[in-house]
Amino acid sequence: MKKLIALQFIFLTLNEIVFHGNNNMEIIRLESYNFPLDRPANSYLIKHDKYNILIDAGATKENLKIIENKIDYILITHGHWDHAYGITGIKDKKICANPDTYNGLINGDFKYSAYRIAEIFGYNSKELNINDEINTIIDKTVKYYNDIGDALKFNEYIPLDECIPIKQNIVKYIICQGHSNDHVCYFISNHLFSGDNILPGGGLTLLDFLKYQESIIKLFSINDWDLIHPGHGPDTNRIDIQQWLKDTLTGKEKKMLQLSSILNSEWTPINDLLPKLYPNLNGPLLYIAARSLIGYLGSLENMKIIEVDRDHKPWRVRSSYR
Repeated sequence: MKKLIALQFIFLTLNEIVFHGNNNMEIIRLESYNFPLDRPANSYLIKHDKYNILIDAGATKENLKIIENKIDYILITHGHWDHAYGITGIKDKKICANPDTYNGLINGDFKYSAYRIAEIFGYNSKELNINDEINTIIDKTVKYYNDIGDALKFNEYIPLDECIPIKQNIVKYIICQGHSNDHVCYFISNHLFSGDNILPGGGLTLLDFLKYQESIIKLFSINDWDLIHPGHGPDTNRIDIQQWLKDTLTGKEKKMLQLSSILNSEWTPINDLLPKLYPNLNGPLLYIAARSLIGYLGSLENMKIIEVDRDHKPWRVRSSYR
């Protein structure tokens, strides 16, 4: 039996709680919103009979202060700021994450990904002007990653395989690459916590299309889960999400076909491709489109269909068939 309770707070960080009945646990969903998200990020507090486990930390530093004393372990699905920024408001907590996630946050790899998007638009280039709104998005994103890197120093990092709930088999995980290279999905009982690999009701950006397909096959080859708790959007289940998956994969394939069909043997600047693939977009939507474009280019490059010149600013691409 599922019970729904709506809560109102002064700040828009925790606005909905969902209880899922189970023999030995409750699952409480927290929603947090921060610029430039297009919809709230989800965190999940699992009140198990042995530990209180939080999956993902949310998008605001206030998010976890409300429940800080109730958390024993925080498990992060991947290093994107809207899943980790909540740790900037807490100290002395046990944070379990893929070593690739931790190293990427400490070493600035995720921060670089924001600058990489900026390179498409000629950010900090005297020759090219960047939309002020996108400039603000990039600056904000970089600040979020700087804050997360600092916050990790005031909390205890634990690699996943050394995390007590995982060692005790309360939580299981698999690597689910595609949306990001560090992404993991967690299982507790018959519940899948999918992070950003499954996003009902919304779009999905992919770093690598082929790795994402592999992750989905791995997920659906595991038969002991049927409820899905995504990183954004409403809870869903194994059956209802299949049409979304079909539409998502078909849409990504069409975009890659469109992109590969407009490239030839001549080098084409990346920012010339954006208006061809995404006409009439601007502001945050153009930023999201740029992230998608980078993912498509990486996937096509891995398939040996195109070449990418990353030394040129902005980047440029051409067909591999010359």
